[in-house]
Amino acid sequence: MNPSGEPGLVVTPEGHALRREDIKTLADQMRYELGRFRAWRSHSDQEFRERFIAVQKAQAERLTRTHADFLEDPRYQAVTQFFLNEMYGGLDLNELAREIERALPVATRLLPESVMRTSAVALELNALTGELDEGVATMLFETLGYKEITEANLVEAYRAAGQHEARHRQLELLAELGNGLDRYVRSRVIYATFRIAQRPARMAGLGGLYDFLGRGFEVMRPMGSAQEFINLFVSRERAIVDNIRAGKANPYDIHAPA
Repeated sequence: MNPSGEPGLVVTPEGHALRREDIKTLADQMRYELGRFRAWRSHSDQEFRERFIAVQKAQAERLTRTHADFLEDPRYQAVTQFFLNEMYGGLDLNELAREIERALPVATRLLPESVMRTSAVALELNALTGELDEGVATMLFETLGYKEITEANLVEAYRAAGQHEARHRQLELLAELGNGLDRYVRSRVIYATFRIAQRPARMAGLGGLYDFLGRGFEVMRPMGSAQEFINLFVSRERAIVDNIRAGKANPYDIHAPA
């Protein structure tokens, strides 16, 4: 938790208090998102962590059902797995966060600005995803008092948690990250710069970050453009968020073209 309980205030990896309005650089943004990540309750409360992981697992299973057609389609299979496992499914960034904390001072000199920007988006997406899942876990197990997860009580917890705007922000970040990776892999200059910086970045201790970005490039590069997939994926998830807010009996019953 932050030292004062003040909303929007986090403690950076260097131990400094930082408010969102004080962010001036991409490095500040990355420090801020790492501070949010470090403030997750699940890092310090083992019993709650088990509940948090259970919510993430249920979310991953639901995502797999919703996007089963993408997982079966050779055009989209690899990129869907990347979205579900590494971007939107509650990625555990413990090791990556430690890596960036250690190497952030040199990262600003080694990494192209475009890669730094994409990395900051990835960190914000991860920090927000964890906060949202912790909010659902708290609502489900503590406020509502359930002992196990069912589809019905999970929807009830999502609705009661009142995270509608934050979940739309989560989807905006998902689209921004996906579109950034897609745009960079199609830019010869940016992609070449990324590859040139790879060796010095690894020497500086940023191998995990480069591996994450590299996997994104790898699944998107054969597609030519991932724009259609990103739009379809995000539109489905946005429809579900809106259905939950609207009180639909089965919010996962969506009709999106594949």
